[in-house]
Amino acid sequence: MYNYYNRHPKGIKTGDCVVRAISTAFDKDYMETRRELNQKKREWSFTSYKDTEFIYKYLENRPRYIFKAVKGEPRIKGTDFAQLHPKGTFILKMAGHISVCKDGVILDIWDCTYRSVYTAWRIDEETT
Repeated sequence: MYNYYNRHPKGIKTGDCVVRAISTAFDKDYMETRRELNQKKREWSFTSYKDTEFIYKYLENRPRYIFKAVKGEPRIKGTDFAQLHPKGTFILKMAGHISVCKDGVILDIWDCTYRSVYTAWRIDEETT
């Protein structure tokens, strides 16, 4: 359910989860993705592309899954999401983090599968 994957061109482990997730999910060049996010940030008058509101705007035209808290029940975790979605590519908004789930495997520089998933966006069309 988890595989180490670092999209950074120099293999650096840094706080760039938004760039890594978007470049991985859309299969785009890391540096190109970072330039695009910085351009959109300025265009939309955000202070950072890491802002939650920015991410929601950037992905607003993608199918979105919302996982609301239900009193007395645990939130869905990354492992649960990966099991429920064995096909497709998703960007996951987790507790304090953004990651990618592709074909039931979370791709990231650390195992974040224990984190709660708040929102997921479908990046590709489902294949059957």
